Amino acid sequence: MGDESNVVEYWTRQEWRSIEAHADVDEFLAKSQDASGNIDSSDFRYPKNGHVLYLKVGTEVRGPTLVFPGKSSAKDLLKSRCDNNEKDEIDFVIVPAVSGRLLRFPGEALHAVPRPADLWLQKFIQGAAKYEPEEEWGRSVILFNTWDDAPMNVPADTPSDGEVEIPTVCKDNWKSKVTSIFGNSKDTGPDTGDEVEMVTAKVWLLGNLRRRAHAMRTLKVAAPASISTALHEVNDVSHLLLHPMDQ
Repeated sequence: MGDESNVVEYWTRQEWRSIEAHADVDEFLAKSQDASGNIDSSDFRYPKNGHVLYLKVGTEVRGPTLVFPGKSSAKDLLKSRCDNNEKDEIDFVIVPAVSGRLLRFPGEALHAVPRPADLWLQKFIQGAAKYEPEEEWGRSVILFNTWDDAPMNVPADTPSDGEVEIPTVCKDNWKSKVTSIFGNSKDTGPDTGDEVEMVTAKVWLLGNLRRRAHAMRTLKVAAPASISTALHEVNDVSHLLLHPMDQ
């Protein structure tokens, strides 16, 4: 079917909130599997692609979307280390929130939004987050997943005239605004053979034990020290290589 899909599942978020790392799934199907006692994480059903359309981003917001291509759970992040793979690198992409940008990523990919931007580098956070004024702290986005077959129990929304009204920012600039995680990005990871300063980062994980596929709510990884700059980047997409650590 190529890049075409039959179903779009969509929702919105207006505020910059910290969202822990997770892969989108057929939520009602997952809950029914949980209720039946299913503990097999391979039974999750994922969308074909996930998307984030950034509508309006406040001047003080540094709320990138973090994506792990090819990884759906903490188990996947740790797999190479458990398999004694010498190349235990984890691809990690940081996409800054930019008004008018459309991000597309594989539907099964882990993704997150940190608040503050360097949350995964901090030992603890103090103080309450600001949400007003919107011009400074708002992060208005449309989130949508594409599916070949509709997720379970999600109500259909079919316009009476049979056509879907697409927001102008998306309709007029769809091709020019799309930022694919497989597209051009600034490589801020270590160069082969070079000695690179590394820091410890803590990946926060969303969901129950089956969803996380990891006993703890966090997972430690080693990252290039340049991750701090990349997390606060205003526009450019960054690609880093992380390494799983002993937990």
